[in-house]
Amino acid sequence: MTSVGGILSIARTALDASQMGIQVASHNIANASTVGYTREQVNETANSPQLLPFGSLGTGVSADNITRIRDAFLDTTYRTASTAAGSADTTQSTLSQIQSVFGEPSTTGLASSLSAFWSSWSELATDPTNPAAQSVVQEQGQQVAQTLNSFASQITSIDTTTQSALTQGVTTVNNLLSAIASYNSQIVSAQSGGRSPANDLLDARDEAMDQLSTLVNFQSVTRSDGTVGVFIGGNTVVDGNDAQQLTATNGQPASVSIVGMPGTLPNPGGSIGAQLGLLNSTIPQVMTQLNSLAQGLVTQVNAIHSTGATFSGTPPVASPAGNFFAETNPPPAGGDPYETAAGIQLDPAVAANAGAIAASAGTATGPGDNSVANAIANLQTTTATFTSADGATTFGTMSIDDFYQNLVGSVATQVQNSQDNMTVNDTLKSNADSQRQSVSGVSTDEELTAIIQQQSSYTAAARLVTVVDQMMQTLDQMGVT
Repeated sequence: MTSVGGILSIARTALDASQMGIQVASHNIANASTVGYTREQVNETANSPQLLPFGSLGTGVSADNITRIRDAFLDTTYRTASTAAGSADTTQSTLSQIQSVFGEPSTTGLASSLSAFWSSWSELATDPTNPAAQSVVQEQGQQVAQTLNSFASQITSIDTTTQSALTQGVTTVNNLLSAIASYNSQIVSAQSGGRSPANDLLDARDEAMDQLSTLVNFQSVTRSDGTVGVFIGGNTVVDGNDAQQLTATNGQPASVSIVGMPGTLPNPGGSIGAQLGLLNSTIPQVMTQLNSLAQGLVTQVNAIHSTGATFSGTPPVASPAGNFFAETNPPPAGGDPYETAAGIQLDPAVAANAGAIAASAGTATGPGDNSVANAIANLQTTTATFTSADGATTFGTMSIDDFYQNLVGSVATQVQNSQDNMTVNDTLKSNADSQRQSVSGVSTDEELTAIIQQQSSYTAAARLVTVVDQMMQTLDQMGVT
């Protein structure tokens, strides 16, 4: 049998559903700018009908649960792009810093200093006994040495900064892994007993995973209990409410490993993977070449200068010349490849007295000879073979100037490639985020439209209550119970 009470019950379910819809839309609007928030919607279904002899009779609406509008495939696409972008951004930033150390082309860089150094020897060759010309050679040699010292110091600083960033990045990864495990526990508790999804906790966990994707490449799997498992390099780092921790080891080589597990993560990807590549390959390669340049300069200039002679007194008396350049803390064979560029300086005798600079080949020709000065000036175009400090790598046969230009050009090429790579990957990440936001993001216009629709439904349901009330009054007046 139908009843007025049944109609009133239907009106009540309609009022509840509309009220819930307005509240969810309001929640969406309030979080439209909240990072990581996922649009929610109320899932409404018709209540089970009442079966009567003449057919089924509806009993209203039920708001089953509130769900997030989320696409797991788009999440995976975004996080994959985020990992690649994190790696590209880190690489490009560090390479740009290295390029800025050289600062070429420049009127104050090493290329300009070397040019002035060679020119000063040419000037000395025109007047081998001129003290002023010797002072210019002394000054320009000091400038070249100080420029190389500065380069080595700055690149070492970049190396140290990258090491610190690696350590901080691993700490952030550990915090995120712990947060994901904690959210797992909270989600299981909140959803126990068949309760509705814990949407805000799910959003927080997804946001943590989004942040993690910038730092490392990982895979995840959602389990039947609502938790997610996280894997890095095939190793489980989050399982339920348990999270593993990573540790970073600086030095050569820098590495990242999982605490308590054997071996290291060979290619964790993301910004951390890029930092490992920079620390273990890119920065050492640049420093090795810079060291080779400094060593080549020291070796070639000293080899010529030490054959020369200086003159003093009247008549002039010849004295054997020593080295022009020296090194502080010279590296042993196979030693630290950073030392030569960092330690190059004028020989103490040359630094103390410009008169210790030799332009002449020796006593047979006297102080007017300029063969040493000419030979050193010609080093600008004289070729030699450049190798790493340990002799393991040969960079080729060329002049000192050409070797430096090759070094600068190599860095510039890497910077350009990294810039192109960063642009591509940032674009892919942005596109993936746009696609995801088109599904999960909040549109205030759509939510306002939904509110208006729910308001209309609520008004209609409220009107139905009024109609039922009038019907009941009529029945009461007729004495119908």
